[in-house]
Amino acid sequence: MLPSGTSDAELAGIGGPLPLGRIAEEAPALLLFVSEECPTSALALRRLGPLAGQWLGTGLGAYAVFEDPLEIAVRTARRHRWTAPVLAEEPPYEASRAFELESVPTVVLLERGGAIAGRVTGWDQPAVEQLLARAGELVGADLARPDAEEPRHKPGCSSKSTLDPALVAAMGPGPGLDEAEEMFERGFTDGLPVVPPTPERVEAMLAGRDPDEVLGIVPPVMAELTLARLAACSVLAGCRPEYFPVVLAAAEAALDPAFNLHGQAVTTQPAGQLVVVNGPVRHEIGLNSGMGALGPGFRANLTIGRALRLVVTLTGGGAPGSLDRSTLGHPGKLGFCIAEAEEMSPWEPLHVERGFEAAQSAVTLIGSDAPLSISDHRSRSAGELARVLAWAAASQWSTNWWPLTEPSVFIICPEHVAMFRQAGWSKARLREEMFAAVHRPAAELRWGETTPAAQRAEPGAEVSKWSSPASIILLVAGGEAGRYSAVLGPCTGMGSQVVSREVAIR
Repeated sequence: MLPSGTSDAELAGIGGPLPLGRIAEEAPALLLFVSEECPTSALALRRLGPLAGQWLGTGLGAYAVFEDPLEIAVRTARRHRWTAPVLAEEPPYEASRAFELESVPTVVLLERGGAIAGRVTGWDQPAVEQLLARAGELVGADLARPDAEEPRHKPGCSSKSTLDPALVAAMGPGPGLDEAEEMFERGFTDGLPVVPPTPERVEAMLAGRDPDEVLGIVPPVMAELTLARLAACSVLAGCRPEYFPVVLAAAEAALDPAFNLHGQAVTTQPAGQLVVVNGPVRHEIGLNSGMGALGPGFRANLTIGRALRLVVTLTGGGAPGSLDRSTLGHPGKLGFCIAEAEEMSPWEPLHVERGFEAAQSAVTLIGSDAPLSISDHRSRSAGELARVLAWAAASQWSTNWWPLTEPSVFIICPEHVAMFRQAGWSKARLREEMFAAVHRPAAELRWGETTPAAQRAEPGAEVSKWSSPASIILLVAGGEAGRYSAVLGPCTGMGSQVVSREVAIR
């Protein structure tokens, strides 16, 4: 029968209060428990919504039960084409507690009289099809079932009924909600406080874009990323709406199969996703490319990189200790965004090297390890400085892992780049000099972790640190004072490529 206490739970419906305990008195019923801010709930509503009205004609009652106020429930149901009755519950979520919900969406099938005939938690297409087959048996009809689209499996979001009772009591119908604590309770964070993604904030972030537009599938759980979900992650991260085009371009780059986000999201390596921004948008949104370019203090840098990481963690399921198996990780996995100081550079900026016009704005994504600072206050020639920079990377990835195919990213500070400018060196010249400077005999590389190439080579053969000069990426950034550059190690062994996308300013 219905769980204990269910008959006392009244839900708000379009026609007024409806006692949950009487829903299945006359006929079998299907309850779809959802919440407005859960992307898997939106998926379930889209898949089942157009069919729900058809089921009513067979004698099966179908209800979407929202853990939200009624006005939000109705608006959300309409957006996702739910065609059957809509019910809503507010704190303390008695109906969800009565059914012992752990997450939404949850589909519950009730026999006539109220006995539970089955349930499906999260989105599990095969299980939903089986549940509908059972429902068809109860009403003696062949029920329409959702199309077999991807994703066929997607975990849900925590039910609000699982929140700490004291927090639920504090939420109430009015003031008293501690929004920051609620976000932690729901798991909508990366370990730091976030901005609650209210419908108003998400709409402002979208700026008129179609919220249901699908950008692609986010690994490792292969969840669908819509513009609404990306906007929600941007709000959570603390982005301003004017940052969203950059976040969108970064997300598009990350979803390119060539970038291999799946491998980066689940590996034991520490690699994060470095977002490099070029072009006029740097100044338009206040990205920092100068003093402290890799550090704190600038909202645009920190929140853009964080928004992308929240997509990987919350939508893609790449959460530390769960599917993200990184042994150590590094701080850049919270957010890793840098703008290139194009005005300080004697060279073409990164996006021009990659085929864009200088007047275009672009984002380039690189799988990268944490930065290693390189201090050099003594070099007196471009050649000396090139060797210092190159040898700083000699132990990257592993001391004897030579050559590296994946790129090492060098961030050259203005004082260092001035020496190359004075010597008239191009980027190509610097790459070639750095590549030529770092090599060791194969015999010296045959202990500990090493590569098949080093093992195969003759003992006296010289092995370079990189497979070619193209594996060296050069950027210019940092404060004008101080001879400190940096090198970021690669994400190795999974074929991750550098991917760029234009930033589309509306």
